Amino acid sequence: MRLIIICIFLLSNSFGYSQENFQKYKEDQIYLSLYYNSLGGKLDNFKENKFSSSFNIGFIRDIPLTKSGKFAFGVGVGLGLNSLNNNLKLSSLNNNTYNLLSNRDIPKKNTFKYSEIQIPLEIRWRNSTALKYKFWRIYAGLKYSRVLKASYRFESPQENYNLNSVPINADQLGFTLNIGYNTWNIGLYKSLRPFFSKKADPLPLLLEQFKLGLVFYIL
Repeated sequence: MRLIIICIFLLSNSFGYSQENFQKYKEDQIYLSLYYNSLGGKLDNFKENKFSSSFNIGFIRDIPLTKSGKFAFGVGVGLGLNSLNNNLKLSSLNNNTYNLLSNRDIPKKNTFKYSEIQIPLEIRWRNSTALKYKFWRIYAGLKYSRVLKASYRFESPQENYNLNSVPINADQLGFTLNIGYNTWNIGLYKSLRPFFSKKADPLPLLLEQFKLGLVFYIL
């Protein structure tokens, strides 16, 4: 993990020194995003309930690849706070064992929460100039995330418990695509790895993460 961070920022600095002859402007270096957060896959009777969210904030170093600045490379670091609400119940006796709740058994609360450090890598296109601040953008890339903390909360008339050890895959990796104009941008994230780790019951390994929402960039 440390090696990845060191290599990325060394790469960023090496590009930065080559920018002296480029236009002196950079775009979209601070980002805020709010996603609808979901799990999907070929798992029979798996269902989501209530709203699941993902809030993200971070900094991306914008490195122009052309003199005009319309093509660029982005590398950064951020923080994500996430929740998931579905009918996948984690056992209070063995946190690697799950079962699927029926419609009759939906509890008051059945929530997974987790925080993560994010390292986004983007190839960026925009039709901006040094004096044009309203423009179209298409940013595509990969996002690596390291889960910092994960917890699970179950609450029903019969049971009530919290677990602070959840077998979520600690190393998440996904494809990202952000498209928009000016302030409003649509963001998409599709995981490339199973959401749960191999420690979990085999069934949840079929589930992958998908996010769709709004992304805001600040110069």
